[in-house]
Amino acid sequence: MPVEQYRSLVLAGVRPAEPVRTLLADAHGCALAAQITAPRDLPPFPSSAMDGFALRSADVAGASHRTPARLRLAGEVRMGVAPPDPVPPGGAVAVPTGGMLPDGADTVVPVELARIEGGSVVVEAPSAPGRNVRPAGEDLRRGEVLAPAGRRLEAADLGALAAGGYAAVRVHPRPRVAILSTGNELVPPGAEPASGQIHESNSYLLRALVQDAGGCPFYAGHVPDDPDTLVDALTAAAASADMVVCSGGVSAGPDDPVKRAFGGSDAIRFFQVALQPGRPQAFGSWCGKPFFGLPGNPMAALAGFQLFVGPALDLASGLPPGPVYRQAVSEGRMEASADCVRLVPVRLIRRGPVLAAAAGGTRRSNQLARLAAADALMEVPAGRDIFPDEPCRVIPLRTDNA
Repeated sequence: MPVEQYRSLVLAGVRPAEPVRTLLADAHGCALAAQITAPRDLPPFPSSAMDGFALRSADVAGASHRTPARLRLAGEVRMGVAPPDPVPPGGAVAVPTGGMLPDGADTVVPVELARIEGGSVVVEAPSAPGRNVRPAGEDLRRGEVLAPAGRRLEAADLGALAAGGYAAVRVHPRPRVAILSTGNELVPPGAEPASGQIHESNSYLLRALVQDAGGCPFYAGHVPDDPDTLVDALTAAAASADMVVCSGGVSAGPDDPVKRAFGGSDAIRFFQVALQPGRPQAFGSWCGKPFFGLPGNPMAALAGFQLFVGPALDLASGLPPGPVYRQAVSEGRMEASADCVRLVPVRLIRRGPVLAAAAGGTRRSNQLARLAAADALMEVPAGRDIFPDEPCRVIPLRTDNA
């Protein structure tokens, strides 16, 4: 099955989580379920942009070094308190940065450009209307969009919503993703592997990828190559998760546990995708939750996540599937496979405005340590080599290259 066809099949089987009302402090990273508008002007009142003196611009229109304007000091604005009186003609009111402008004032003279002599404020230059004034509604007017539906709420969004007075919002919650790994050969990091065993690494890889994609991962355990044990583990994981991702056990081997457990089931289907690495894939629903079966080889698991699970996580989060690829230019020749898309680890090099992709890392799907040296995976289309200086598509592997 072509890669794009399989991705479409997967995305058709994923739905966003139902919106919930959550405290603003807990909404970071969640997608907003509905548009939010400003309930009032932001800022709600005109304020000073400087420490200085609020006054009427007409009173200093002719001020100069030779003929300074002398204004009566008529009071002081305090933060958080509305000025009790308007600024009188011929008067000036001391005001701090962010302090509310008194009625009648239309300009602020900074303290550096004025001096107090006795009970007067001396100003030696004109100050135009609106100078050093933050008008009401300068940021947003009442009814304007404060945050659009579908926005993933980041730090600035939370600050803007708080400034608008919102203590809670309706969001699509970040999906909880259960991670399982399979294989009799696996032992946890920290344990000493016996002959023929290796350290389990895919769960760490996948948990980090889920976090980067905005989900909430949790490790549901390591399952030996036993189909009954896998079914029990998967059922328990699905009870606490919105999505389940399992690595290993989806190939054609006689002992592959996912195929042995679900090979005759309509709930989970097995596919051969035109992708190298990452040909064997499994997808379906278990206990009403989307299930992804990824290959056990680390690079194949990584490729399957980036191409299929990541976009599905976007959908489950209430977002449109984000872009998988970035445009680049190949530094060298990359040989194609006759019948499938090849993914080649590359290093990304910035050459002025151009992002260049040079061969790097490893071509073997089990070499995770060498894969970690790569910045991206270059897509080599089936049956067509990519030549030096030719445009190409890459899948970034590092957040600073995304």
